[in-house]
Amino acid sequence: MAETFSPAGPPRVQLALPSPLETEFRSTLDAAGVGHVRIAAAALFGEPPAPLAKLPLIVAAERGLVAGTDRPLADVRILSRIAPIIVILDDDALDDAISIMDIEGVELAAWPLEAEGTLSILERIDIAQGYIAGVRETGRDAFVQIGMLSDEVSRIADQLARLASRQDGAVLPDVAIHRSAAETARSIREIIRKRQARKQFFPAELFADPAWDIMLDLAAARLEGKQVSVSSLCIAAEVPTTTALRWIKGMTDAGMLARRNDPGDGRRSFIDLSDEAAEAMERYIGLVESGAI
Repeated sequence: MAETFSPAGPPRVQLALPSPLETEFRSTLDAAGVGHVRIAAAALFGEPPAPLAKLPLIVAAERGLVAGTDRPLADVRILSRIAPIIVILDDDALDDAISIMDIEGVELAAWPLEAEGTLSILERIDIAQGYIAGVRETGRDAFVQIGMLSDEVSRIADQLARLASRQDGAVLPDVAIHRSAAETARSIREIIRKRQARKQFFPAELFADPAWDIMLDLAAARLEGKQVSVSSLCIAAEVPTTTALRWIKGMTDAGMLARRNDPGDGRRSFIDLSDEAAEAMERYIGLVESGAI
């Protein structure tokens, strides 16, 4: 299998994308000064498989498959044992992300992925790997900053666990209210509408709070008996799609969100609050509706 190197500099990533996505994305890499190795996507799972380096490998999703191959997207798990994987998803492939949410070593990105976004992902991978291996002491400060999302998700998950188990009852009193699921869902939707209204007066990024927006949307949908796709949740998160995907994956890893199979179609899955998170949200909404907080 022939490998082609870019003139942008020493290879920093491996690129296994079908045309024309490869042509377009190579321009992004060149603009970012990121050297890359080109690998035929069809050879990734060949016999013998493509000889991968430990550099991040960029692939794309296409109709539930690793683009350019006949392998299901979940098979990136095989590749992730060798190299970090960055999966690019366009609008039509966002819902495919659910099949790889639980795979360690996989980063999710939305197309179009610009130079700045590409460099940000590569920096997270580089620093995390170096920090874990203990070979990049100078990267500790940067790693702490880049890892804040994971730390914050873990902290929130711990708090939800305590709240759901009622260990915080002395701080936040239990309030008995009797409202239907539909009434509570309407209250949550009203909270969402009020939050969205802020964009009419202030820059949206000033109030970016994707974890809370995600949880509010899922809590309302759960009460309404609706199923929520990854693409729908990315919209609800009110942040760029690549950022939303990071939050969804991080919250899933932390046990705050759960993957639910569609009972009517075993090939489809949706995102839901975990039972623990749902119970904590129910208690919170009860306190809000009762006027206790």
